[in-house]
Amino acid sequence: MGVYSYREQEIEGIVGNMKRLRVAYCVGATMILAAAGMVAVVRPEWIFGGGERARWWVLAALFVFFGGPLGENLWRWKRRPAKLAEELRALRVEVCAEEVRLLEEGSVRQIARREIRRAQEVSWGLYLRTENRYRWILIPRKIEEFETAKREIEEMGISVVEAGIAPNSEEFVGVMVFAGTMICAIFAHSPWVLGVNLAISVVVAAAGFVIVGRNPENAPKMRWARLGIFLPVAMTASMLWGAW
Repeated sequence: MGVYSYREQEIEGIVGNMKRLRVAYCVGATMILAAAGMVAVVRPEWIFGGGERARWWVLAALFVFFGGPLGENLWRWKRRPAKLAEELRALRVEVCAEEVRLLEEGSVRQIARREIRRAQEVSWGLYLRTENRYRWILIPRKIEEFETAKREIEEMGISVVEAGIAPNSEEFVGVMVFAGTMICAIFAHSPWVLGVNLAISVVVAAAGFVIVGRNPENAPKMRWARLGIFLPVAMTASMLWGAW
């Protein structure tokens, strides 16, 4: 059996990249909020719309996308990198003849050899796939001796193929549409546009609810996420109610 994990050097690199992204986000969010504050003082109607009810969603958007995350990042400035480092140190990939296991902090994901149908290699790692396309394990490329782990997978009789696009690309598309329907709910005023957005957000929410539930290992961790999927539906419905 092979056991693989992150080297300390890789952990430091990943944490360092995360810190740089946080700094960039905090700087950008601060600039956007400062600009919005100046506009609110000089041209308040641009923000508040002269009393229009719908324009208060601009404030909600500023809080949801910038103010809230900025405050949370600053509050957990030191704890979040330390937490990420702990999670990376706890990660283990175990490859044996009977199964492949991914041990993370507080959870274990495992797939028996007989369940693995194919292995797809992408730039960030190796996906082990089952007949259920939403039940899989990702072996990160940056773990120590990744190539050795891949050879062990091949010796189990599983062919490794390169994936031209990311597996389950519909999930990435779904996230983009989810964000788009939320933004539309915030800024749209037309009842017709809001009606179309409501229909799309209902379809995306229903599909997301089913997809998350297809992997039983997601259930304990994604319980609240399954409810959050319906947030654009609630936002659009409330805006449509106000528009009529």
